[in-house]
Amino acid sequence: MIRTSVLMIMACAASAPAWAQGRDPAPDQQETADILVTAERREERAQDVPIALSVVTSDALEQRGMANLDRIGAAVPNLYLARNFGTSSGALVFLRGVGEGDSIFTNDPPVGIYVDDVILPRSTGSLLDLVDVDRVEVLRGPQGTLYGRNTSGGAIRLVMKRPSLDRASAVADIAVGSYGRTDARTAANIPVTDTIALRVSAIARHQQGWGRNLTNGARVNGQDLLGARAAILWAPSPAATIYATLDLTRDRSGPRFPQRFAPDPERPGRYTNTILAPDGDIDAFPSADTDPLNSTDTGGASLRADYRFAGATLTAITGYRWLQSRIGFDQTANPPGSGANVILLQDQDQHSFSQEVHLAGDAVAHRVEWLVGGYYFSEHNDQLTAVSLATPTGPDARFRNADFFNAPSRGAGTSGNWSPYEPRLDSSSYALFGSATMALGDRTRVTAGLRYTNESKRYAVSFLSAPDVVLALPDGRPARRRIASRWTDLSPRLTVDHRLEIGGAAGEAMIYALASKGFRSGSFDGRARNVDFVMNRQGAIAPETVWNYEAGVKSDWLDRRLHLNATYFVNDYTNIAFSASRTTAGPPDIFRQNVGDARIQGLEVEWSARPLPGVEIGGWVATLADRFTHLASSPGCTAFVPDERDLDLRFTPALRYQVRASVTQQVGATRLRVGGDYSASSPYSIALCNEPQHRVTNASQINVQVGLDWRDWGVQVTATNLADRRYNTGSVGSIGYPAAPREWMLRISREF
Repeated sequence: MIRTSVLMIMACAASAPAWAQGRDPAPDQQETADILVTAERREERAQDVPIALSVVTSDALEQRGMANLDRIGAAVPNLYLARNFGTSSGALVFLRGVGEGDSIFTNDPPVGIYVDDVILPRSTGSLLDLVDVDRVEVLRGPQGTLYGRNTSGGAIRLVMKRPSLDRASAVADIAVGSYGRTDARTAANIPVTDTIALRVSAIARHQQGWGRNLTNGARVNGQDLLGARAAILWAPSPAATIYATLDLTRDRSGPRFPQRFAPDPERPGRYTNTILAPDGDIDAFPSADTDPLNSTDTGGASLRADYRFAGATLTAITGYRWLQSRIGFDQTANPPGSGANVILLQDQDQHSFSQEVHLAGDAVAHRVEWLVGGYYFSEHNDQLTAVSLATPTGPDARFRNADFFNAPSRGAGTSGNWSPYEPRLDSSSYALFGSATMALGDRTRVTAGLRYTNESKRYAVSFLSAPDVVLALPDGRPARRRIASRWTDLSPRLTVDHRLEIGGAAGEAMIYALASKGFRSGSFDGRARNVDFVMNRQGAIAPETVWNYEAGVKSDWLDRRLHLNATYFVNDYTNIAFSASRTTAGPPDIFRQNVGDARIQGLEVEWSARPLPGVEIGGWVATLADRFTHLASSPGCTAFVPDERDLDLRFTPALRYQVRASVTQQVGATRLRVGGDYSASSPYSIALCNEPQHRVTNASQINVQVGLDWRDWGVQVTATNLADRRYNTGSVGSIGYPAAPREWMLRISREF
């Protein structure tokens, strides 16, 4: 079926009026291009925005072969972005050490992912394919005085390509690659009338999988995805525009299979960070889980209306998102006959609605630019969850992962752990925000912003003894609990920037300093399945706050052939909420609590240059230094770190960097481009308790690309993880998820 879908998409593209992809700049163009962004809700050069901002344009996405959002992490300082543990479409995001490791819906992501200014509220389903994207803007540090939801760690904005009234155009490509991979993508722009234009895009991706389950010989870690998006733009007058979108994604990719860590021979019950390679192959998985489950459907709709009148623009952004996801994956990687296998099963249903209205304009002879707005968000989540314990034997042993009541893990009585259970969460939030930028003379600006947030959540959980049957406690009460909490917050931001007069064509620079506060509302321990704890002691997890102080410089040199930006920041991180795991004899013990306060500080330097015609070099280097300044309670890590104040926060390497280079040459009507990048990191920890198996010491990757453009045709060969470094990208208890192996892809594209 997937191959038929690929052919259908290609046929549609061939018959559609085509969209001009936009080729590389001419190789003799040495000046680095100005990148226009809307990071602060007004269009301006990225180099003029006084915040830590990284931008990846559509050309860069194509040239570097960045087909999915998980490739963005290596392109941005202090951003860790990967597939979440065991899932195919969940995003694991940490920015400057602020993030969330557990994808369960009771935990809000502190780094917001936005598509056309509508937030994706859950990490599940947010690891998007980068199809028809105009640019990706990554804003480091708290955001809230200009954005819909208050995100304490930062924001990742996907700005999609809008329909154009100019002309009909389209592009299509098809690709083949490692492990039986076939991709097809298409996008088309269709002017319908003088005031209405339509844009459609689609993707189909299939891959057999780069692993094999030794129990039954099946290929695992495969991909099977279909997606489509439609957008319509209506400009009834020069003062008004209406922009509406609709998107759908069907994902039947297999869940990621884990591999076990090697036991520590000197410490019984402990593990090393060496990932086992059964039969000498790290991609051979001896799991008794022969029936993995992943069925994830996501979609949404948005409507944006802009009306411009004298001195101001009124904007309304309405968004709706939904998610249905059924997943079941192994958490032990045990082969048949080698102890119990622990399968995590989740059946999630999510719906959210958001409404933002803001008014922006200028005053005092354009010396003051201002914005005021309001935001409303509501969301409903419910999820049937089970931890299935089974001990199958024999080569044909298998689970029925679709059956949540097949082999649930239950305590001996109602005072212990119980499964299955059904957590639910209803959230509502409203906010008022505003920001104003005042010019003081010709070179200095001051920006002040403020946001008020009022958020309420209602959490309910029921323990089930059979489908739709609530467990009865010994005293006759039903085993269900409801908890409600409300939180309010006031988050300010103050920025000062000054443009330096360097003189002549040598260069130009802007220096800036800012202080801002981020807020993440409280949460609940949605993993808690201890009946006694949930019924008698469970409460809300307190909100987190982040105060960010930073100073930076953005500069252009040598007639803008060189961009050089640097930022130094200090984050005071309060009431840190962690979901962590401890290795036990059975399933990993998952718990959540407010651990304490920490300080995170670092330096970020980015550069890009065109030193010679057709030659581009660039990269970045980033540091992080973190320490706990206060522990509210012991996280239970003294067996690994005697003084828990010395614990490293997760995903906070002391040093990370990337270097990249490309050469583009024109030969007649043909353009050849060769490029590549190398990224690496010092050691870092994935888990709160800094256990040895969760210490990553070899995270590095090399990617290369070779492209050829001839008239309307393009051919590109890419290779990712060229050195085949198989470092741990995520781990729980005694299992980890190795990075994907070396892969190659051949892509052929055509513009019409």
